[in-house]
Amino acid sequence: MMKIYFMMIVSCFTIFFSGNDNKNDNSIIHKNSVIDTRIEALKQAFENNDYTKFFQFFPDSYDELVNFYGFDDNKGASPLYSLYEVHINYLFDYEGKIDTKSFATKIYEVAKNGVWDADAVGLFQSKLSNMIISKPDIFLEILAMKPNKEMKGFWHFVFDGSEKNDLQNKERFNAIYKKIKPLNSKQAEILNHEFKGMYK
Repeated sequence: MMKIYFMMIVSCFTIFFSGNDNKNDNSIIHKNSVIDTRIEALKQAFENNDYTKFFQFFPDSYDELVNFYGFDDNKGASPLYSLYEVHINYLFDYEGKIDTKSFATKIYEVAKNGVWDADAVGLFQSKLSNMIISKPDIFLEILAMKPNKEMKGFWHFVFDGSEKNDLQNKERFNAIYKKIKPLNSKQAEILNHEFKGMYK
């Protein structure tokens, strides 16, 4: 009797856990399907020169940026890797197409937890740096509402990825620091501390 009872319990656990596996498999399939649909919509919007839709479907986070445009030595190219240059250049050609605050907010969300990588991420980082220099006020407005950890993460991404004595990165830091310091001494101190900590 005990043996039968034990077998029934094992069967119940097997059904329960296999059911959970199916749910997990289904959610992964659904997630991948949504990503594939979004990637196709993004490509289509670019081909149609529909900036509003392109901006809508463009990645909203660093992980999405890498999943769409990155390159992994083991997994190979992401679906849009071959288009990263034209797409990111198109994204940053936003003026007259979308308001600056909406644009900068999305860019901030992608950058805040990012780390440097080659190709797409490097180009995104470079475009972001140029925008900070040309429009520092808008990023200071966004950063003012964020916790210190996020501020540090954002500035870390801006300066990440260079060798210790990289002159170009030092020049980028000087240009950004020069713009930020007169406008917001707190942010200047945070970015200075982050940069020095990375490259001391």
